[in-house]
Amino acid sequence: MFLNILKNFLIKNKISQFLSNTPDNHSDGIIQSVGVIFDGNINLEIEKVINELAIKGIDKNQIKVLIFKNKMNKNEVIHHELITYKEFKWSGELTHSKAESFLNTNFDLLINYHEFDRSPLVYLSYYSKAYFKVGFKTNDKIINKFMVNTSIYNYQLFVDELLKYLKILNKI
Repeated sequence: MFLNILKNFLIKNKISQFLSNTPDNHSDGIIQSVGVIFDGNINLEIEKVINELAIKGIDKNQIKVLIFKNKMNKNEVIHHELITYKEFKWSGELTHSKAESFLNTNFDLLINYHEFDRSPLVYLSYYSKAYFKVGFKTNDKIINKFMVNTSIYNYQLFVDELLKYLKILNKI
């Protein structure tokens, strides 16, 4: 518990060093590949969010998911990439190779599907090489280029609003 608090503090320090130099990645093209970062600490129906995106026209094969949880339960079955505090070094760097691969992928769209600014989630969002980053209104306003003001539990409304504005921006 104490070690996770210390790691969280170190990750926050690493993020604060780099937030003033946020890269300006952007693409004028149509969104084809989508990355989604979920907060696994709250009870979300991840598959329903992904299915809603697929129903609305995003190719399900082009959606990649990364989940962060404080701690992995032994009996829990996860069908997507999962990271915990164990995958972070004391220097605040990530050691999980598949998570690194996720962050180095040039997604056309990154959905930060988490509400609060937990340091590991902000770290993952910041270091992603995605061109267009979106999230909830409560997320960090420096990282996300677009924010949707809705509840994290109302995934249908979130997806509807997101796609409505992406259409206006000629992204889909």
